[in-house]
Amino acid sequence: MILSNVISDAVLACTGIGVFWHYHQQTPIFNRLLWGFFFLLISLTALVGIFRFAGFDGVIRLHESAQLLAGSLGVVCVVMAVWALVRRVSLGIIAFAVSLIIGLFLFFILLLPQVAPFAKVVASLGILIVMLLGVYGLLQRDIRSVWIIAAVMIMALATKTPSLPRPINPVDFYHYALVCALLCFGKATQRIE
Repeated sequence: MILSNVISDAVLACTGIGVFWHYHQQTPIFNRLLWGFFFLLISLTALVGIFRFAGFDGVIRLHESAQLLAGSLGVVCVVMAVWALVRRVSLGIIAFAVSLIIGLFLFFILLLPQVAPFAKVVASLGILIVMLLGVYGLLQRDIRSVWIIAAVMIMALATKTPSLPRPINPVDFYHYALVCALLCFGKATQRIE
Protein backbone atom coordinates (compact mmCIF):
# COMPACT_ATOMS: atom_id res chain seq x y z
CA MET A 1 0.00 0.00 0.00
CA ILE A 2 1.30 3.42 -0.99
CA LEU A 3 -0.68 5.83 1.17
CA SER A 4 0.52 9.02 -0.51
CA ASN A 5 -0.61 7.70 -3.92
CA VAL A 6 -3.99 6.70 -2.49
CA ILE A 7 -4.45 10.20 -1.08
CA SER A 8 -3.35 11.96 -4.28
CA ASP A 9 -5.65 9.75 -6.36
CA ALA A 10 -8.53 10.53 -4.00
CA VAL A 11 -7.84 14.26 -4.33
CA LEU A 12 -7.75 13.89 -8.12
CA ALA A 13 -11.01 11.93 -8.21
CA CYS A 14 -12.81 14.46 -6.01
CA THR A 15 -11.41 17.39 -7.98
CA GLY A 16 -12.57 15.97 -11.32
CA ILE A 17 -16.10 15.45 -10.03
CA GLY A 18 -16.14 18.76 -8.16
CA VAL A 19 -14.85 20.85 -11.06
CA PHE A 20 -17.37 19.28 -13.43
CA TRP A 21 -20.20 19.84 -10.96
CA HIS A 22 -19.21 23.41 -10.10
CA TYR A 23 -18.25 24.87 -13.47
CA HIS A 24 -20.52 23.12 -15.95
CA GLN A 25 -24.03 23.73 -14.67
CA GLN A 26 -24.78 26.38 -17.31
CA THR A 27 -22.87 24.78 -20.20
CA PRO A 28 -24.99 23.65 -23.19
CA ILE A 29 -25.94 19.98 -22.92
CA PHE A 30 -23.67 18.34 -25.51
CA ASN A 31 -20.73 20.56 -24.57
CA ARG A 32 -21.37 19.60 -20.94
CA LEU A 33 -21.45 15.91 -21.83
CA LEU A 34 -18.09 16.16 -23.58
CA TRP A 35 -16.58 17.97 -20.60
CA GLY A 36 -18.23 15.35 -18.40
CA PHE A 37 -16.60 12.48 -20.25
CA PHE A 38 -13.23 14.19 -19.88
CA PHE A 39 -13.52 15.02 -16.18
CA LEU A 40 -15.33 11.87 -15.13
CA LEU A 41 -13.00 9.50 -17.01
CA ILE A 42 -10.08 11.06 -15.15
CA SER A 43 -12.03 10.70 -11.90
CA LEU A 44 -12.92 7.09 -12.69
CA THR A 45 -9.28 6.30 -13.42
CA ALA A 46 -8.29 7.94 -10.14
CA LEU A 47 -10.93 5.97 -8.23
CA VAL A 48 -9.63 2.69 -9.64
CA GLY A 49 -6.11 3.93 -8.87
CA ILE A 50 -7.06 4.30 -5.21
CA PHE A 51 -7.71 0.56 -5.05
CA ARG A 52 -4.58 -0.24 -7.05
CA PHE A 53 -2.33 1.80 -4.78
CA ALA A 54 -4.14 0.45 -1.72
CA GLY A 55 -2.76 -2.96 -2.63
CA PHE A 56 -5.60 -4.61 -4.56
CA ASP A 57 -3.58 -6.18 -7.38
CA GLY A 58 -6.72 -7.45 -9.12
CA VAL A 59 -7.50 -3.96 -10.44
CA ILE A 60 -4.17 -3.31 -12.15
CA ARG A 61 -5.48 -4.28 -15.61
CA LEU A 62 -8.68 -2.31 -15.00
CA HIS A 63 -6.62 0.72 -14.01
CA GLU A 64 -4.49 0.43 -17.13
CA SER A 65 -7.63 0.17 -19.28
CA ALA A 66 -9.16 3.19 -17.55
CA GLN A 67 -5.96 5.14 -18.19
CA LEU A 68 -6.11 4.18 -21.85
CA LEU A 69 -9.80 5.17 -22.05
CA ALA A 70 -9.06 8.56 -20.48
CA GLY A 71 -6.11 8.98 -22.85
CA SER A 72 -8.19 8.24 -25.95
CA LEU A 73 -11.89 9.00 -25.46
CA GLY A 74 -11.16 11.62 -22.80
CA VAL A 75 -8.67 13.42 -24.99
CA VAL A 76 -10.99 13.46 -28.00
CA CYS A 77 -13.77 14.82 -25.79
CA VAL A 78 -11.62 17.61 -24.36
CA VAL A 79 -10.39 18.57 -27.83
CA MET A 80 -13.98 18.95 -29.06
CA ALA A 81 -15.10 20.67 -25.86
CA VAL A 82 -12.25 23.19 -26.04
CA TRP A 83 -12.93 23.76 -29.75
CA ALA A 84 -16.56 24.56 -28.91
CA LEU A 85 -15.47 26.80 -26.03
CA VAL A 86 -13.00 28.78 -28.12
CA ARG A 87 -15.42 29.07 -31.04
CA ARG A 88 -18.29 29.88 -28.63
CA VAL A 89 -20.62 27.34 -30.20
CA SER A 90 -23.09 24.86 -28.78
CA LEU A 91 -22.42 21.43 -30.16
CA GLY A 92 -25.19 19.28 -31.56
CA ILE A 93 -25.88 15.59 -31.31
CA ILE A 94 -23.89 14.82 -34.45
CA ALA A 95 -20.67 16.48 -33.22
CA PHE A 96 -21.14 14.78 -29.85
CA ALA A 97 -21.73 11.35 -31.42
CA VAL A 98 -18.79 11.71 -33.82
CA SER A 99 -16.53 12.63 -30.89
CA LEU A 100 -17.62 9.55 -28.97
CA ILE A 101 -17.22 7.29 -31.99
CA ILE A 102 -13.71 8.59 -32.74
CA GLY A 103 -12.70 8.34 -29.08
CA LEU A 104 -14.03 4.81 -28.69
CA PHE A 105 -12.47 3.79 -32.01
CA LEU A 106 -9.10 5.06 -30.78
CA PHE A 107 -9.57 3.21 -27.50
CA PHE A 108 -10.30 -0.11 -29.19
CA ILE A 109 -7.48 0.34 -31.71
CA LEU A 110 -5.02 1.16 -28.92
CA LEU A 111 -5.97 -2.08 -27.16
CA LEU A 112 -4.26 -3.99 -29.99
CA PRO A 113 -0.72 -4.98 -28.96
CA GLN A 114 0.76 -3.76 -32.24
CA VAL A 115 -0.70 -0.27 -31.78
CA ALA A 116 -0.50 0.04 -27.97
CA PRO A 117 2.88 1.87 -27.99
CA PHE A 118 1.18 4.78 -29.76
CA ALA A 119 -1.16 5.49 -26.82
CA LYS A 120 1.09 8.23 -25.44
CA VAL A 121 1.41 9.73 -28.91
CA VAL A 122 -2.38 9.98 -29.25
CA ALA A 123 -2.71 11.70 -25.87
CA SER A 124 0.19 14.05 -26.62
CA LEU A 125 -1.22 14.95 -30.02
CA GLY A 126 -4.61 15.70 -28.46
CA ILE A 127 -3.05 17.94 -25.84
CA LEU A 128 -1.06 19.71 -28.56
CA ILE A 129 -4.31 20.37 -30.43
CA VAL A 130 -5.84 21.76 -27.23
CA MET A 131 -2.82 24.07 -26.87
CA LEU A 132 -3.23 25.28 -30.45
CA LEU A 133 -6.92 25.91 -29.79
CA GLY A 134 -5.94 27.91 -26.72
CA VAL A 135 -3.56 30.02 -28.79
CA TYR A 136 -6.32 30.50 -31.37
CA GLY A 137 -8.58 31.68 -28.56
CA LEU A 138 -5.97 34.18 -27.45
CA LEU A 139 -5.76 35.49 -31.00
CA GLN A 140 -9.54 35.96 -30.81
CA ARG A 141 -8.98 37.97 -27.61
CA ASP A 142 -10.75 35.40 -25.44
CA ILE A 143 -9.22 35.79 -21.99
CA ARG A 144 -10.47 32.34 -20.95
CA SER A 145 -7.90 30.83 -23.31
CA VAL A 146 -5.19 31.74 -20.82
CA TRP A 147 -6.69 29.10 -18.52
CA ILE A 148 -6.66 26.55 -21.36
CA ILE A 149 -3.00 27.22 -22.06
CA ALA A 150 -2.16 27.05 -18.34
CA ALA A 151 -3.97 23.69 -18.08
CA VAL A 152 -2.07 22.28 -21.05
CA MET A 153 1.28 23.52 -19.76
CA ILE A 154 0.60 21.93 -16.37
CA MET A 155 -0.41 18.65 -18.04
CA ALA A 156 2.77 18.72 -20.13
CA LEU A 157 4.81 19.31 -16.97
CA ALA A 158 2.99 16.43 -15.27
CA THR A 159 3.97 13.99 -18.02
CA LYS A 160 7.63 14.92 -17.62
CA THR A 161 7.80 13.99 -13.92
CA PRO A 162 10.24 11.10 -14.30
CA SER A 163 12.89 13.41 -15.78
CA LEU A 164 12.49 16.32 -13.36
CA PRO A 165 14.05 16.64 -9.91
CA ARG A 166 11.23 16.72 -7.38
CA PRO A 167 10.76 16.59 -3.64
CA ILE A 168 7.72 14.26 -3.78
CA ASN A 169 6.79 10.90 -5.26
CA PRO A 170 6.47 11.19 -9.09
CA VAL A 171 3.00 9.59 -9.09
CA ASP A 172 1.81 12.08 -6.48
CA PHE A 173 3.33 14.95 -8.45
CA TYR A 174 1.49 13.73 -11.57
CA HIS A 175 -1.81 13.51 -9.69
CA TYR A 176 -1.50 16.94 -8.08
CA ALA A 177 -0.44 18.51 -11.38
CA LEU A 178 -3.55 17.00 -12.99
CA VAL A 179 -5.61 18.49 -10.16
CA CYS A 180 -4.23 21.92 -11.03
CA ALA A 181 -4.87 21.33 -14.74
CA LEU A 182 -8.49 20.30 -14.08
CA LEU A 183 -9.00 23.44 -12.02
CA CYS A 184 -7.62 25.51 -14.90
CA PHE A 185 -9.96 23.79 -17.37
CA GLY A 186 -12.82 24.55 -15.02
CA LYS A 187 -11.85 28.22 -14.79
CA ALA A 188 -11.65 28.34 -18.60
CA THR A 189 -15.32 27.41 -18.82
CA GLN A 190 -16.44 29.83 -16.14
CA ARG A 191 -18.74 32.53 -17.45
CA ILE A 192 -17.24 36.01 -17.51
CA GLU A 193 -19.61 38.46 -15.86
